[in-house]
Parts: sequence; C-alpha cells; structure tokens
Amino acid sequence: MITVVAAAVMAFAGWQNRWISDDGLIAVRTVEQLLAGNGPVFNIGERVEANTSTAWTYLITVVSWLTRGDVAYVSVLLGLMCTVGAVTFAMLGAMHLHGGSRWFLPAGVLVVLALPPFWEFATSGLETGLAFLWIGLSWWLLVRAASDGPVLPLVFVLGLAPLVRPELALVYPTFFGALLVLRWPGWWPAARWFAMSIALPAAYQIFRMGYYGLLVPNTALAKEAGESRWARGLLYAGDTVLTYQLIGPLLAVIPLALWALRTRRKLIVSLAPLIAGILMLLYVLRVGGDFMHGRMMLPVLLLVLLPAMVLPLHAVTALSCTAVTLWAVVCAVALDVPYKHAVGPDGIADERGFYVLRTQDPHPVTAEPYVRSSPNPLSTGNATGLHVPDAGPGTVPLRTDQPARLAVSGKVLGTLGASFPLDVLVVDQLGLANALGSHMELACGQRVGHEKPLPAAYVLADYMAPGTSLPDARLQAEVTRIRSELATGRFRDLLEATRAPLTPRRFWDNLVGAPARTAFRFSTGNAPCPS
Repeated sequence: MITVVAAAVMAFAGWQNRWISDDGLIAVRTVEQLLAGNGPVFNIGERVEANTSTAWTYLITVVSWLTRGDVAYVSVLLGLMCTVGAVTFAMLGAMHLHGGSRWFLPAGVLVVLALPPFWEFATSGLETGLAFLWIGLSWWLLVRAASDGPVLPLVFVLGLAPLVRPELALVYPTFFGALLVLRWPGWWPAARWFAMSIALPAAYQIFRMGYYGLLVPNTALAKEAGESRWARGLLYAGDTVLTYQLIGPLLAVIPLALWALRTRRKLIVSLAPLIAGILMLLYVLRVGGDFMHGRMMLPVLLLVLLPAMVLPLHAVTALSCTAVTLWAVVCAVALDVPYKHAVGPDGIADERGFYVLRTQDPHPVTAEPYVRSSPNPLSTGNATGLHVPDAGPGTVPLRTDQPARLAVSGKVLGTLGASFPLDVLVVDQLGLANALGSHMELACGQRVGHEKPLPAAYVLADYMAPGTSLPDARLQAEVTRIRSELATGRFRDLLEATRAPLTPRRFWDNLVGAPARTAFRFSTGNAPCPS
C-alpha cells in the first residue's frame, strides 16, 4: 500500500509540473531525423551526436514510431512513467532489504517526494527520468540477487549504465562488485557475466567511433566534462543542499537504515548505492555541476537514499520519520530557489520557471509554445542562404555543397531547431550539435554548457559560399584566414569525419582516429562571451 501511495504522489507531482525543456527539444529533433530516415543526427549531412543519452534517444524513437504521437509529448510522458517506476522499484528494493518486518515507515522516499526538482525533472523531455528508472531497477534487482534471486537480469541492466548516462558508469562497478562479493560464481562465470553486461555498450561504442568519429557524445566536448572545476561544483551542490536544508533529513534516515540491517550480506548490499552516490557526487563536483538547478544532484540523492526509502517500524525509526515528515511538508510548501523564474548569480537557472515565464505557458509540453514565444521570420516563406545574427551582413549565400537551401545559426538550440523543418541546417553556436564549436577551448568561465560561443566568423567561413564579399573588410579578412585553416590539418579531418559520405573506409578512419579527434581543441581568441 505504501508503495502505491508513493508512486501516486510522484505521478501527481510530476504531472502538475509537466514540461519539456529547450534541451529536451534537441533530443526531439534528433528523434524526428531518425523517424524521417536521416539517421541519428541533428542536421542532415552532419554526423554529430547531439544527445548525451543513447538509450533515451532510441527509447523515444521506438515509442514515437509505435504510437505515432508527438515526439515532444511522448518524451514528457515517458519521463514521468520512468520516474514513477523508479520510485516503485526503489521502495520495493528497500522493503526486500529490510524484509523481516511486517510494517514499514516512509523515510527516504519522503525526501524524494518533497523535493521540487524531482517533480520538475520527472518530465522535462530529458533522460533524467530514465536515469532514475535505471537506478531504481538496478537496486531492486541487486537486492533480489543478493537473496538468491536471478542474476542475469541484473547483469544485463547494469551494462546499460553508460547508454543511459555516461556518468552512471561510476555506479556500475559498485553494484557489479557487490554482486560478485555476494554471489561469487568462479572466475569463468564471472567473466561471462562481465562480457554479457558490456556487450551492448561496447558495440555501441564501436558504432559511435565509426559513425561520429569521437570517443564520447559531442555534448561531453561542448561541456568539457573532462575538466576539473571543483569550486563551481561546490557552488552547484550547495545550491541544492542548502536551498532545501537536506543535511538534516539525510542524517535522520541513512544511518538508521544501516542500523536496522543485521547481517553482513544486507550491509554489503546497502553500501553499494551509498558508495556509488559518493562517486557520483565527486563527479558532479569535479565537472562543475550543471546550469539547471538540482538536476545533476538528483541521481546522487536517489542513490544514497535507496537503503532508507522505507524503514522497519521501531520507536527510534518512528521518531526519525516523524521529523522527516515535518521537514517534507515545509520543503514541499515553502522552500524554493531565491532566483525563481530566472538565472541565478552563479549561472544556475530555475530552468522550468524560466521557460514557463518565457513561453507564458504553465505546462509547455510541446515545441509550439517555444516557437510561438521566439518567432523567427525566416521560418516562414521560402528563405534561402546563410543567416548569422551575430554578423553584420545578415543573410549571405550558402555553400552549394550543403544539403540544404537555408542555414540559420543561434544559441537557443532546441527552440531554433523546432522552428525549422528537418532539411534546414541549424548551426549551434554553443557547440552541442556543431562539430567545430564543440572543439573550441573554453572561452567563457560562466554557465556550464554555455562556455564555447563560436564566433560568427567561423560560421561564415564554414558555411558561406566561397567568393562572397562582405561589407566589413576586417570580417572578410578573418573569414578568409579561418577558411584556409579549416581546409587543412586537424580541422579538415574533423569536418570530413562528420560530413564525408560514410563509406567503409570512412567508418574505419573515423574509428581509428577517434581518440586524437576527441582530444583536438583550438583557440579562437575572440569568442563573444556574454557580459
């Protein structure tokens, strides 16, 4: 009964806060390209992996194809279903772990249900809900496997970690290690389990390297996920922990969950998500967090709360759960970010509130409110050429070897992509869906994911028809210089890897060149950083 109530509360809270983010619309366009037969790309003719979650992209594609529904709305509903499923599996796993009691009290689940970021990212069109589901399902399967339940389903699900979110690979060794400690089968069977778990992600990694020419999604380069930015990460984590006063409720339930466990086997099981949560937290701190309030902290919180989602009835646990219930009421009703509907001083945004205000729609669940709130005059009629808003000349002729009649550049990628048909080139000047921009060196020490603004001169040099004269002589000279750079060396290799016809030879060259191509960076020296 308690599980049903918790799932219902999560479903209600998620539905009341349903929306799709601008970043969610990036995935929508990729899915639409797949459904149209153009491949897993953002733009026709450019093999760039603009989505971080492979599993989320293909899950939306399959469901959208089967239902023939609006892709954006499908992603919203799928996210909500995944989040509700995550809460259900997380609670079932905790109940199984604490299995000697007939009565359970809601504990850690109250923290999940009371936090507004969980309500908001239950949908959002992003893969966060799928990440929740993977964590909850892996936990439930691990608890069952620890008590002589089936092993192979857990082995397979654990292997999906990097396809759901790359950083979930940090959770994999802790859960898989706990499985080996608890159910050691011998060296050869253990090797078979490992081979089974990595088969699918390994196959996709070969595809990624050969098709896209990189070791990681293009978004990882755009956000420089390999850089260390601990100070910013501490700001990001503190933004979530301090806003909702989370230290108290976490200390109230997690130690009690360990206290309630009486066997070595159960302690090993419970330590797996706690260690995984710490590793995930260190990752969030190292990469500097995110620009969306709370989003990257939610998997961390879910992981460390798994053993404490429910607690067995006892005088001590009853007192603790009562205190957490009081906190949960205050949190759900009164606690909120001080930068409501805006971007905070540290570059962290109330993302849902920002777009609700911008679209003037309390539930923007499709592309239409975004397109309506940011009308683009080129999206109507038969416009042609290359339009770069940051450049002086306006629309200029587009190179004739481009598979499009119109190319438009901008920095609000999801909305811009939704404003134009699939056969229009949408040039991302922040690098998420642009091979050139993602390989820039970091230029602006501000919001994560917004630190590589590609100068307009690079867009013109890459896409403008040769021989075009520009009224600004300095800009003309810069474009000429950059164009000569793009035609040689590492630049040429990068552009050919993403745009040359995908022959077997091209696939092989992409594959073997992926490590060097991933490491390639260049400096622009004049990036247009916002003030």
